[in-house]
Amino acid sequence: MPLIIALMFLVAGISTPGQSSSLTERSSLTHHRTQERRAHSAQINCLPSGTKLDDVVSYGAKGRGTVTVQQKLAELKARCKNRKLVDYRGREIRFFRTSCWGNPPADYREIQQRQNEELQKLQKRYAVIVFGCNPMIQ
Repeated sequence: MPLIIALMFLVAGISTPGQSSSLTERSSLTHHRTQERRAHSAQINCLPSGTKLDDVVSYGAKGRGTVTVQQKLAELKARCKNRKLVDYRGREIRFFRTSCWGNPPADYREIQQRQNEELQKLQKRYAVIVFGCNPMIQ
């Protein structure tokens, strides 16, 4: 099939021969995924205080491509069990916020070392979601 005809089919949303997914199927799949995310977020009612589903866990380049708590919990297949947040293996999930500075204090190396030790200790026992620093601050 000539390239121009294939492009016309693509722009019009018509399946080309041998193409299995249509625009309607993709739209339905997107709608289904949105419903799954909403259902999943409704189940997570045991978040620790001070943590919200739309809090940003990590930042992409120039503020794009951020990952939220909700996305991270969906990735871990998190659920509430006995009023505790657990991952798909049943390990309790903990949140860890690192110190972020625009202009670091004089003792920032000691602070980072203590944080790293604390994080390593938590990671031995729990599934840990680490909040990254906003690159616009640093």
